[in-house]
Amino acid sequence: MKVDIKTYISSGVIEDYVLGILPQEESSILECVISNNAEVKQAVLEVQETFEKLATIQAITPPTTLKEEIRKRLDFGTDETKSGKIVPLSTEKTEVRKTGDFSGWMKAASVALLLGLGFLGYEVANKNAELKTIAQQNTELSSKITDLEQMNSIIMNSRRIELKGVEKHPNMIADVYWHTSKKVFLEIKNLPPAPTGKQYQLWAIVDGKPVDMGMHNPKADSTVQEMKSVDKAQAFAITLEKEGGNPQPTMEEMYVMGTT
Repeated sequence: MKVDIKTYISSGVIEDYVLGILPQEESSILECVISNNAEVKQAVLEVQETFEKLATIQAITPPTTLKEEIRKRLDFGTDETKSGKIVPLSTEKTEVRKTGDFSGWMKAASVALLLGLGFLGYEVANKNAELKTIAQQNTELSSKITDLEQMNSIIMNSRRIELKGVEKHPNMIADVYWHTSKKVFLEIKNLPPAPTGKQYQLWAIVDGKPVDMGMHNPKADSTVQEMKSVDKAQAFAITLEKEGGNPQPTMEEMYVMGTT
């Protein structure tokens, strides 16, 4: 069994794990891989650090005018007290001023409370917007694969066969995952889009003869597609055929091939 660590790292599993949305079963699988693979462990640490930096950068700073606004609201003195006017020290007047002072402090406290609540609402609204943005980003990451359980099963329980470009198409690459259940999965890496009316067809070479393994669907949601099953094969190859496929491969249109 051979695990393609780079494919596993780029599948989006690590981002989901750091965000805390990865199912428990998948988290257990990843934690097992982390404990046994330094490259995956380092990738997890890097994603955690990236998310922490993102949270710090996007932290909300209170508006610079808030402090001055509170001070203005707290300046509740009347024009008479500001001008230094002498107020007679009678008991009645004093009683009125005490009541007025108490009322002023109550008003000031109310203003401060309202401003505080207003800023709290402002901050909560912005945090909610941030959460929505993160949720959208997470959805985009999750869309890389339609079935995480299947992807993990492919990686952990399959033999990976790299299909390399033939002489006419150098640098072309595709991967075949041959599962222990004999199911075959295909991932096209960098083959050019098939022209209109054409489609890529996968073949298994069994006892020297090509066996049809199915057609690659460019419109599928997942980059890894399940093909037909095969019990034994000496090699796999991809040719460009008419849409819907051919019973026999067009050898002149072979793009990649790899032996098992």
